[in-house]
Amino acid sequence: MDTRLMDHEYGYGLVSRFFHWAMFALLLWQVTSAALHYLLDEAAITDFFFGFHYSIGVLVLSLTALRGVWGLINLSRRPSHAGGLHRIAALGHVAMYLLLIAVPVIAIIRAYGSTRPFSALGVQIFSGMETEIEWMTNLGGEWHGFLGWTLFALIAGHIAMAFVHTYAWKEPLIARMTKGSELR
Repeated sequence: MDTRLMDHEYGYGLVSRFFHWAMFALLLWQVTSAALHYLLDEAAITDFFFGFHYSIGVLVLSLTALRGVWGLINLSRRPSHAGGLHRIAALGHVAMYLLLIAVPVIAIIRAYGSTRPFSALGVQIFSGMETEIEWMTNLGGEWHGFLGWTLFALIAGHIAMAFVHTYAWKEPLIARMTKGSELR
């Protein structure tokens, strides 16, 4: 296999970088649509962004699963994270991955229990229930938003720490995810 595709001790390969930056773009869309929905619920721009919220959520869930499998394939090749913050960083990444799965799964459970059909990417996934399943819609209503905002807070911390490592501590952390194979 092309070594540029695979992760290595100095940085991440093309596939890992694709997953990372594609998810960044999708999650930026999601936080924008959620913020607009919260702040400007009746605006046309909100309708535009939020109109893709379900489809992008399904894409995020799919990419998370693929990225997780790819990460396991590359586990022995990935750059090491030395220092005392390694365990905290590892826990933060695990928490982000769990939330990247939980948030869309909870939304799908909520949608399944409602009376409205659920479509993503132009494909109807399931039709609405004849009568609402209250525990499903309550679960989604109570937890989807809270966990989504928690995920975005963790992502903000992830970004902030990447800048701290790179610019304050002079460690080439951002270069691992931007230059990858060029760091060899």
